[in-house]
Amino acid sequence: MKNTNDCNFELKQLRSFLVVLEEESFTKASRRLRLGQATISNHISGLETALGARLIARSSKGFAITEEGALFKKYCERVFGDLDAVRQRMGVQDTPRALTVAASTVPSQYLLPAALPLLYETFPDLSIHVEVADSREVIESVREGSADIGISGKVVRHRSLAYREICAERIVLASSRRPARAPITPAALRELPFVFREKGSGTRDSYELPLNRLGVHPADLRPVLTCTTTECVKQAVLAGVGVAFLSELSIRDELRRGALHIHPVSRLSIRRAFHFLWLTSHRHGAFLRRVADTLSVAMREAAARQG
Repeated sequence: MKNTNDCNFELKQLRSFLVVLEEESFTKASRRLRLGQATISNHISGLETALGARLIARSSKGFAITEEGALFKKYCERVFGDLDAVRQRMGVQDTPRALTVAASTVPSQYLLPAALPLLYETFPDLSIHVEVADSREVIESVREGSADIGISGKVVRHRSLAYREICAERIVLASSRRPARAPITPAALRELPFVFREKGSGTRDSYELPLNRLGVHPADLRPVLTCTTTECVKQAVLAGVGVAFLSELSIRDELRRGALHIHPVSRLSIRRAFHFLWLTSHRHGAFLRRVADTLSVAMREAAARQG
């Protein structure tokens, strides 16, 4: 290591170093930080020169953090943690004027709109841009930095992501026909015409594993239509195209009107949770936690009202 008097580096270099380690890739780090890959490499090389130590061992097969790099990583994390603490104690408001929220279909349509009035009451100068996608795309958008915060119906654990549960809901088998008195058996599901969401949808993921446990593989079911939105699935079921596993939140009005009906399935009960997610290294991390706290309260109230 060099003499500490010779060490001179900037916060942007420290952030690049942490993001490269989180993503385990210079290419993914550059995409997430929206910087050229050469800039990221220069940031890391500058740190190594200033410290007089190799932080990342690079090779054609990838890279690995060195012992010195692991020590320096702890230092970088302390720096950003201390910086956030100082800002809070000084009352410095590090608040963005606009946020991009990536939300999966059900929360974007049936929970988020009802929660926004409380958010704007708490943060009156904030502007929100909502991008609707399936849960897999939501998680990728947050990881890559194209969205500040995500709302997803599934969780994919990664060291760069922080999650917070909002609320839970039921996934039910719905049809435009009235149900029989007896519940449907798992084996009988194979005979029904199904309307599916696309692969990657949180709704689809939520029912495939429980069905597998009952000995019903998704490939055993008879698909007649696959849609990329919940609304498309719902309208197809309303038209009598087939049955579908749907978010109960998304069909509340239709259930009240008697346009759709829930068909119980023996030994099958499906609940899934919605989560906020954001990058642990996001420069506005403290602010995003406050936004998540506010929206969590409002979205839970919205879900309870619809229940």
